[in-house]
Amino acid sequence: MSSPSSSSPGRGRDDTRRRILEAARELFGTEGFDCTTVRQIASAVGITDAALYYHFKSKREILTAIWDLPLDGGVGRRRPDGPFSNEQLDGLVDASLDFTIGNDRLLRLMAREILAGDQTALALRLQSRAVMRRALRAHLLTTHEAEEAEIKTEAIIALLTGTSMKTQLSAGPSFPADVDVRVYRERTRRWVRALARLDDHEAC
Repeated sequence: MSSPSSSSPGRGRDDTRRRILEAARELFGTEGFDCTTVRQIASAVGITDAALYYHFKSKREILTAIWDLPLDGGVGRRRPDGPFSNEQLDGLVDASLDFTIGNDRLLRLMAREILAGDQTALALRLQSRAVMRRALRAHLLTTHEAEEAEIKTEAIIALLTGTSMKTQLSAGPSFPADVDVRVYRERTRRWVRALARLDDHEAC
């Protein structure tokens, strides 16, 4: 009795579609949407232009499908567990950095398209930050009054996004490796701890 094979027509189409989206995300993120051609995407996947058009009618349709891809990781799944501690805060910082590393190409593409006026890209970035904002605020509310939690939430998000964007611009393709080093992580944790000042709050 034969078992289902990954070479079945349906799975083959899904695999090719996935590889097209991955190649396009890489090329769009590095070269830009306008400077990337369908031929480049097809070549990166190892298929013909005609085969690519079997899956997507246009380059714009590929971009639209990329926006539907799930983002990897993030802080959204972390729920408060007792009073907020520096160790929990470090965990949120690490989750944020891991999210940025895991989605580097997509975030670069998002930034490019936002500058080009893509409203879907802008909505996705705002949605991503809203998830982070809700998670961080929920943790801070376990130790802070609402107004103070709100202020610190915005300050920490501004710090994390600002430092990540600055490093992305200066590091270029080496950004994931530069961020995923102990010195960078420890420095970022230290800055965020200085903003949150959880120890001062406990002392009060």
